[in-house]
This record gives sequence, structure tokens and C-alpha cells, in this order.
Amino acid sequence: MSSSIIDHLLLHFHNVKHRLETLLNICRLHENSAVIFDDTYDESYRLYGPHDSDIEELEQSIITISKLIENLQQEQNSSDECRDALNYPLCDNDWTFEDIKQLEENDNDNDDDDDEEQQQQQKLTLDILNQLSLFTFNENSNQIIEQSTKTDIFIPNSSVYNLLGLPPELLLHICSFISPFELLTNLAPTCHYIANLILSHVPIELDLTKIISVFDITHLFSYVTSVRSITFTDWENDVSILTWAIWFHRLARTNPNLHTIRFHNILISPILICLIVEYFPHCLQTIIFDPQRNKNYEKFDLVLSLLADNQMKLRNITASYQDGITNFGLLQLMNNLNTIVELKLLYIDIINDETMKVLCDKHQMYLEKLEINGTELTDISVDYLDQCRKLEIITIEFCINLTGSNFHIFHNFSHLKELSLTKMPNIPLESFQILFNDKHSFAHLILLKLDECHFIDDNCLRAIMTMCPCLIDFTCSWAYNLTDEGFNEIVMRCHHLRRLSLLGCHQIFGHVLKDVPEKHLQHIEQLNFTQCNQIKDDLLLDLYKRNKSIVILDYYASLVTDDHE
Repeated sequence: MSSSIIDHLLLHFHNVKHRLETLLNICRLHENSAVIFDDTYDESYRLYGPHDSDIEELEQSIITISKLIENLQQEQNSSDECRDALNYPLCDNDWTFEDIKQLEENDNDNDDDDDEEQQQQQKLTLDILNQLSLFTFNENSNQIIEQSTKTDIFIPNSSVYNLLGLPPELLLHICSFISPFELLTNLAPTCHYIANLILSHVPIELDLTKIISVFDITHLFSYVTSVRSITFTDWENDVSILTWAIWFHRLARTNPNLHTIRFHNILISPILICLIVEYFPHCLQTIIFDPQRNKNYEKFDLVLSLLADNQMKLRNITASYQDGITNFGLLQLMNNLNTIVELKLLYIDIINDETMKVLCDKHQMYLEKLEINGTELTDISVDYLDQCRKLEIITIEFCINLTGSNFHIFHNFSHLKELSLTKMPNIPLESFQILFNDKHSFAHLILLKLDECHFIDDNCLRAIMTMCPCLIDFTCSWAYNLTDEGFNEIVMRCHHLRRLSLLGCHQIFGHVLKDVPEKHLQHIEQLNFTQCNQIKDDLLLDLYKRNKSIVILDYYASLVTDDHE
């Protein structure tokens, strides 16, 4: 019993199996066995993979995909008389062979549908989108919350203002000023023409949560054709491999311009990553893996290795806080991807000078955003960075092995907008004087974070204010030599500043705050004076009473509020 959808699924599943087998052979060739010294693992085991557990994971994945292929082929080869077999669930999401075949029949019917049937399908699509729009994921509380349906959209009920009489280009321009939530819940349901325009032309960012069924999502992917970004939220292990494949099959078929996929609280697996590579090699540019709520996937080396396909247009990767990453996975990614523009790997403490050399040698012409953990980095890595002159955002956390002797290299990044260097207890004042001297101005720098910079003093801070005239966000924490003289420089000279953190600067009294925001820091939104024990509570309370829109943290990191309100 032939079915084009089943044929396509089987083709991709066979390709997935081949990808897994190829990586398995590579892992066996480079396997790094654990060597124990004094009841502890050799350091190379932590830094360099792959490990025997990675091989076991790949072997199990190959068994899983092989069983799925076998089941689909068995169902496909069944005769028409075997109706009971055709209705047997193929996965935990209860997909049957008949369900999958029905998708193909629906596609064929849609081509011949009359206007009334198309409007019914469109209404169902809008109902699903509206249901999704009522909820959003709150990253602070890690919960899905219901949004307010209140809106200020007003559509004139007059023949003088006839939206339908405007050219489609102008209508789309108007839609660009309206949030997706308002477009879907208020504007799209007004008429068939507007709904079709929104569903087919207005770029949509979908956040798919468990509040709708896997079958509703399948329907959605069949009728929405302008998805640019999609987030899968809170599904954890509730989606089978077969369901992922069906979703991606529909999504790739109707949304060729999808450029971003994000996973939040999703069970990641090698097979899932292979399916992404199979279905979106020519459009996907950004993939984001958020930390999992319960437990991260512990074999993330395999994820990076499987994404490292030279046919992919992938260029932006976020995988901060993930487990099981070694230099094997990183080098696979950096060597095999054609272009890396943005790389976020915070709290991945295995990135070393070797990794940085490969990254900068291969991607120096493209790299614009780099956010990494610097625990294993030395000054040599900063030298390698000098090749990447397009860098706009640089974050290096835990700079415990850097001396700062070559910080002048940061002057070469003429497009630099954000610079974050954290955990720098050993970097001397001379290195900061090299970074902020009167020979170079960071004309585009809007965010500067210097954390645990113990040796920065008032003169250095004065140089920072002079060389960074456009700062909007500034952090200078645990600067023990910083006094009111330096603080006054910030307050009086940072005219664009919105966020300021001076955590642990215990020589600041802050008397100049009496003139904020009336005279200075007129755009300030947040002030953090945690562990600043010389700043009086009354001074902060008085500032809050004068402008209650400013978020102020006191010595105890508590919000300053008026108890009499």
C-alpha cells in the first residue's frame, strides 16, 4: 500500500540511520577511554571525547530508528484487507498508518476545496493560533502563564476607512506595527481576506506549548505558511520520534523561510537532531537549546557533532549550560560548519586555546557574537581573537588565567557593541589602563561588564567614561579602590546610561544621587548597590520616592520600596 508521506518518512529515517552510523564510526575511531589516577578521572577525559557512553547512546539510537523503519515498512506492505493492522498505534502519540495516510488525502483535498471549505480550515487554524496566543512562557517563573486579552486595536466601522480597499503591500506594512498576538486574536478573525493575508504573508513567531495536541500542531503546520521562528516549549518527553518527523515534514513543506528553532524543556536526542538536519538544511540559520528544567541531556557532544554538517546553512548556535560537551564535539562543529556568526557556550568549561584557534582560523571572516566560558583560556586565545575583526559582542566569563597583557587587541574590533569580562581577580590595573587609554575610543560600545575587577581605581574609571561615551549598561563589581570620585564620573558623564551595577564597591557613599535623575542619569532605569555598605538606605529611599520607575537594589539586594505605600 503506497503512500508518498510514508515514502518520504522512510527515506529520511534511512538517512538518519546513516548519519548515526557515520558518527558512531567516528566516535569509535576517536574514543577517549577513562583513565583513573588516585580514584579520579584523568583531566583529558573531561576535556576530550568521545566517551564510551556516547557510543552506547548512538548504538541505542540506531536500534530505535531501525525499529521505527521496520514498523513503517511492515505497515506499508500490509494488504488492504488488514485494516486492524493499519489502525495499530505506531508510537506513544497514537499515530496509525491510516492517520498518516489521511494527511496526504487532506493535502489532495485542499487543492480542490471550494471557498467555504478553505474558510473552515482557516477558521480552525486561527482557533489553534488564538489558543496559543493566550499563553506565553515566563522565563523568570519557568511557567506557562495566560496573557491578557485586552487590546487597544480599533478598526473603524465606516465606509470612509475601508481596509480592504488598500493595496496588500500597504496592509502588510500596517500589520508590521501590530503584535502577533493582536494580529491573530483580533485582526485575522475579522474576514477571510485579512486572515489569508496574515497567515500567508505576515512573518510569524510560534511558541508551541502543551496546551494544544500534537494533532492540532500537525494541522497548524499544514496551513500556516509564513513561520520564521518557532519555539517548542515544555514538551519534555511527550513527543515521539515519529511525531517530530511528521511535524518537520509539514513544517518544511509549507514554511521554506523558517530560520530559527528553539527548544525549551524538550527531551533532546540524536535522532531529533538528525531530523532537523534532514528537513531544514537550506533555511535554518539559528538553533537555540535552553537549559532544561529538570535535567539536561548529558550527551551534548553528539548534538554538536550531528549539527556539524557542511550542507547546513546554520550559523548561530546557543548551547549554554549544557552537559557532556567536550572538545571533540566543539571541534566537529567548528571544523564542519561552513559559517559561524554567533556562538553562545556559557558555563561550558572545556573551551581551551586549541578550540579558540580552530574557531578563529576557520570563521574569522564571519564571527560577530562570541559568548564563552574562559576557565581554560590563556592570553594566547585573546591573540587568536584578533583575527575576528567583525566581532560586535564578546563575553568571556571566568577569566581566571588571563593576565590582560594583550588587552590592546580589543581596540581592533571597530564594531564592538558589548564587552563582558567576568571573574578577573588577578588582572592588574596596568591591563585595564592598556584597555582604556586615550589613544582609542570605543565609539559603539553600549554595554560594558567588568566583574570582580579588584584593582580598578578612580583614574581608570575616568578613562573608561572618556573612552566609552555611549554606554547604556555598565557593571563594575568588587572594585575595592573605587570611591565617590569615580562614582561621580559615572553619574555626571554617562548621559545615556540606563543600567548601572556597582556590586561590592564598598567605598562609595553616593551623595551625588541627590541630583538623580533631575540633573544626572536622566535615563536611568536600574541601579544595583548590593554590598555597597556605605550608601545609606535613606538616600536610596529618597531617590525612589522622587522617581518610582527606577529599580533600585540596596545592600541586601532587596528592592527599595516605600513601606507607606
